[in-house]
Amino acid sequence: MSLGLFYQDDDYHRLYRDCAEYYRRFKVRSGSTKCMDIIGVKLNQGYNIRRFFLKGIRCLKLVFNSIESVFDIIQKSDGGLPAGDRYQIRPPFDTGRFHCAGAVLSRIEPQPNLNLDSLLKNSRGFSGGIAFQGDICGALMGGVLALGINYGTELQSTKPVRFLRAGLVAMQQGSRVFQHEDLHPSFRASLRVSKLYRGFVSRFGSTNCTEILNKADKSKNSHFCEEIALITSGLTLDLINA
Repeated sequence: MSLGLFYQDDDYHRLYRDCAEYYRRFKVRSGSTKCMDIIGVKLNQGYNIRRFFLKGIRCLKLVFNSIESVFDIIQKSDGGLPAGDRYQIRPPFDTGRFHCAGAVLSRIEPQPNLNLDSLLKNSRGFSGGIAFQGDICGALMGGVLALGINYGTELQSTKPVRFLRAGLVAMQQGSRVFQHEDLHPSFRASLRVSKLYRGFVSRFGSTNCTEILNKADKSKNSHFCEEIALITSGLTLDLINA
């Protein structure tokens, strides 16, 4: 998202190149792009939440390392196109016309005063599973962003005691804590995002771009991506309207 904000001049190839480099650095440094692999715990049970809190410093280090990587990539960017194959998987669609997250976001009626055009550009790096690396589907990320737009919370305005109370319940109930929407304002988004995630996996069998496309007719990948975006928009709107 940060690189998308930086490259608002519609230089798509440059954006994808630098997003791919950021992805590569993150994976090398962390060993994975998956939260569960990095922190070493599954967060569905209370005892795992307790383990996660004890390892929280790892997440803080990861955040600071990521910020450092973004600045380094921007400072070293020369504007040239990448040599050889630009991306690990071949874009199945016209990158100047369509991108997965944007196709979902554009179907969601935004909140008043939201600059949707800016958000569509900022989210372009999610295309093809993050700059065509074949990781998490960009359409799913578009749905997550849409739910965040509608149910996101300014955490700075939330009293610390509510966060502490939510943490204590989480250590008992694990991920079921998100069902208590009144416990913490951010749980409104978290609960709906978890439902979207499960619905997406139920419909497509995976959240991984490469795995999803491998099940499609290769000659129809472009249309298949548009279909995925349309279905994901529907799942997201159902959660917003429920």
